[in-house]
Amino acid sequence: MTLLLNAGRVVPVSRLVAAGWNEEPPDSAEHQVRKAVAKLRSRIPHGPEIIVTDGPGYRAVVETGQLDLLRHQQLLREARESLDAGRTVRAAAQLREALALWRGPVLAGSGGQVVDAASTALEEQRLTAAERLYDLCIDAGEVAEITGELRALVDEHPLRETLRSRLMLALYHSGQQAAALEEFARVRDRLADELGIDPSAELIGLHERILRQDPSLVRAERSAARSSPSVTEAPYALPFDVPDFAGRSSELEWVCDAAGRAPEGALTVLALDGMGGSGKTALAVRAAHQLVEQYPDGSLFIDLHGFTPGQAPLSAFHAQGDLLAAASIPSEEIPTVSAGRAARWQSYMRGRRMVLILDNAAASEQVRALIPSSSDSLVLITSRPRLTGLDGVEWLSVGALPELDSHQLLRTTLGAERAEREPDAAGELLRLCGGLPLAVRIAAARLANRPHWTVQRLVERLRDHNRRLDEFTSEGRGVAGALLLSYQSMPRDQQAAFRLLGHHPGRYLDTREAAALLDTDVLTAEDVLEELVDVRLLEAREPGVYALHDLVRSFVQRVAQGQREPEDGQAVQRLLDHYLHMAEHACDTVFPGRRRIENDEEDQAHNEFDHKEKALQWLDQHRDSLLAAVDAAHDEGLLWYTARLPRELGFHSSIRGYDSRANVALEKGVSAARQLGDRSLTRLNLMNLAMGKWRLGQLRDAVGQLEEAVDLSRQMADEYSEAECRARLGQAYNSMGELERALRLSQEVSRRAQELGFTRLDGSSLSMLSLILVRLGRFEEAMESGERAVAIFDSIEEVQLSVTALNYLSQAIEGLGRFEEALARADAALERCQRISIPAALPLVLARRADVLVRMGELDEAAESADHALTKATNSTGDIYRATVHLSVGRVRYAQGDLDMALAQQRLAHEIACRLELRYDEATALWDLARTAEAQGRLQTARQHRSAADSLFSLMKVPETAR
Repeated sequence: MTLLLNAGRVVPVSRLVAAGWNEEPPDSAEHQVRKAVAKLRSRIPHGPEIIVTDGPGYRAVVETGQLDLLRHQQLLREARESLDAGRTVRAAAQLREALALWRGPVLAGSGGQVVDAASTALEEQRLTAAERLYDLCIDAGEVAEITGELRALVDEHPLRETLRSRLMLALYHSGQQAAALEEFARVRDRLADELGIDPSAELIGLHERILRQDPSLVRAERSAARSSPSVTEAPYALPFDVPDFAGRSSELEWVCDAAGRAPEGALTVLALDGMGGSGKTALAVRAAHQLVEQYPDGSLFIDLHGFTPGQAPLSAFHAQGDLLAAASIPSEEIPTVSAGRAARWQSYMRGRRMVLILDNAAASEQVRALIPSSSDSLVLITSRPRLTGLDGVEWLSVGALPELDSHQLLRTTLGAERAEREPDAAGELLRLCGGLPLAVRIAAARLANRPHWTVQRLVERLRDHNRRLDEFTSEGRGVAGALLLSYQSMPRDQQAAFRLLGHHPGRYLDTREAAALLDTDVLTAEDVLEELVDVRLLEAREPGVYALHDLVRSFVQRVAQGQREPEDGQAVQRLLDHYLHMAEHACDTVFPGRRRIENDEEDQAHNEFDHKEKALQWLDQHRDSLLAAVDAAHDEGLLWYTARLPRELGFHSSIRGYDSRANVALEKGVSAARQLGDRSLTRLNLMNLAMGKWRLGQLRDAVGQLEEAVDLSRQMADEYSEAECRARLGQAYNSMGELERALRLSQEVSRRAQELGFTRLDGSSLSMLSLILVRLGRFEEAMESGERAVAIFDSIEEVQLSVTALNYLSQAIEGLGRFEEALARADAALERCQRISIPAALPLVLARRADVLVRMGELDEAAESADHALTKATNSTGDIYRATVHLSVGRVRYAQGDLDMALAQQRLAHEIACRLELRYDEATALWDLARTAEAQGRLQTARQHRSAADSLFSLMKVPETAR
């Protein structure tokens, strides 16, 4: 602290001792100072470069921009120079900027004599600067703007007569003579009560002059300036540059670069567009403050009220008048007719080099007449819509703040300590704010006004989707109000289209979804979406894809619910029909050979997707919207769609692995199908839900749902469905270690699938049969079944199931001791798995490769594959293969001689297998644990594990050759 107070100057160790211990330092004081400096250097980034040893002490090396105190002092020096040069407006702006850096009492608390002295000196410096600023404001006649500030300072320092005199003058010049005299009476009484003295002669003299309304109180300079028809001082009318501005470095760089590229004598017009609350005005003001020194003829700012609550947009005529008045043009010189005023404005700007901010514009016509026709100036325009009617303009769209910038804004506005106290809650708060600076500022203001609230408390309130916009409102400003103005400014047909988009369930939408909602063709829908992009209520992503900002989405959904029309229900059903049509065709393409629910030959002949990659991409892009569509259909009571859509999500999840979310949709599908009394859809959703549960390791639930599905199939006499459900039962029984039961079911299903001509089911039952036979040690039969399964899947171009079949085939061939062939099958499975990205199966495939490589003695490559498998399994949501992966990693570590790590992996595998009732995996884990314990010399533990493994293997009829 003492080093920063004397930044750039050497502070002797003796002075640091005095600052720390006043007059009674311990003998070890100097040593403790040096120790504290060393600790600071180690904790501060680039500490040795910031705190340097210099002669008898230390010196803090910081730049002006890094320390508010240095910047404050620099601005005070610049203000004095401006005053000496007669540039009073510039001096006032510099003083105000210097004072804006003051955020509270400096060095408050108990800091000792040295610190207290420094604190007192800085406070005196601040008050002197404030008094100088208020003198300039009073001279300029700007008393209304400073009266409140003066009164607040006087309350802080009630005995400071120089401040009281400025307040009296400000009140007098604003026509409040009685209030000015009352201030004198107040300070006179305070001085008498607390100090027993009278006011100074200067204050008494001011009181007497106010009492008799002495003409000397009106300064000659100000009177002359008001009566003079000519303007000699450049206007400096930029708004306050907020000190807590954060981020936007690339946007600021863009503005500065564009201004720097302009040829000498040429006008530069830059326009910033973006949704309400994105911080366009703050960005323009910050850029103007950074560039203003390059424009010696001053600066002007005007709010055109394009989107201001309760105000109509300012016309060009009135805007020209306000700008001329801000430039100190006397009112009698401002023409009252349109052509004359426009000419006067252009004449004023001609030949001048200025910064002009035209803020909050609504339309091109509002701005065009304000752009100087002949001037070497910089014009910054801010607007919500992009003003495409303006020529010769460079544009920049101001989007959401990046995550790091949002964090910085929150730290600056709320305080670093409070933001860092709850890092997870702060992160979620910023996510809910969606990178919108207005939302971040309002959230920070609410928390600052409620110090007893935690950040988590506000987050919990914001999670309520229906309340979120209301929470982002403070003192009449808010996100909802900003968006409402944009909405109300649109034509009625555009409002209607925007309202219908409020029924879209997701954040991202494409032109075909919009066409379904709007009941139009794709090109017309695209035109509508592009118009909404122009008014910044929609964001354009890749071609044909658009996004709603989270808060805009909340707003449009509120509009849609509040202004619901009879045709809205039809729009929702059109969208659901579109989703069902596209999702079904996509899944038919990705999962060839699956049964269709409706045998519509004409529909099959017009599949929307010509290859798997395109279909899978569509499913990936629309996953969240499809999940939300099920919720929307459920909430609207649209039972058929609720029952029908989840099937496609279940299939997609089998590749992409989001079973927890897909299962929620499938559970709603089961409930809806039961309410409809539709046994076929109930059976279908039960089966898909069971497989989602199986992948999560919830085997008992899966078996119960599959058994119910089998009963429903029998009730309907649906042989295809019964065979399909029995195949899934065999898969579940295999996982539970009921191998003989699983074997019988798989054999029966395979025969029945061949009889029915159900090719896909025949392949999957043969694939499962291959794994069961491997576990039973019947490797030749397992290889035959696996090869037949792979051949079937290749014949129908089914990639996903072929990956699993190749994996099981690799196990069968390894059991026969043909390791090179086994590795080739595992590599083929890996290639296919990576080709269409199957995260649910990837850990199993990588673990399979590792097992074969261990048998081949290729331990380095085996370790690489096993570690990759473990990483993928850790990031996966499914549990069904996790024990297998840990077992594989354990085998690699055992082969490498790392017995402790092998033991840890085998214990993890055993814990998972026991928890999920994976009996075969449990027995295998015990077998491997026995082997590791034996290698470690723990023979009794090894015998216990092997005995337990033998018991389980015997129950499952697993021979010793397969253990």
